[in-house]
Amino acid sequence: MKLSDAGNAGYSEKDELKEENRKYCIRSGYILREIAGDYTIIPVDEESEFTNSIMVPNDSAIFLWKAFEKPSTIEEVVRKGLEEYEVTEEIIRNSTERFIAECLKHGILEEVE
Repeated sequence: MKLSDAGNAGYSEKDELKEENRKYCIRSGYILREIAGDYTIIPVDEESEFTNSIMVPNDSAIFLWKAFEKPSTIEEVVRKGLEEYEVTEEIIRNSTERFIAECLKHGILEEVE
């Protein structure tokens, strides 16, 4: 089966993310706050792509955000996810990889050493 150009790009991005030693962390320009049981993500620096906005994450995004508040690999986060949720490893891995790709694209997450 031949992948489309968009499919090839997505496949390449996933391969790049799979390097075992890569660690990712939420950039210091963003904070997650809980207010009356609801969570919001607030950009706090002027370089943010989302200045003057507040993001409302779903439960999965909150879990992933908290997991990447300290430098973590995909494997570390997948293991935490398997302990936290009753879903397959594939679902957690796919969600984690999508979260990383989107957050890297928007400058919310950064690769760290």
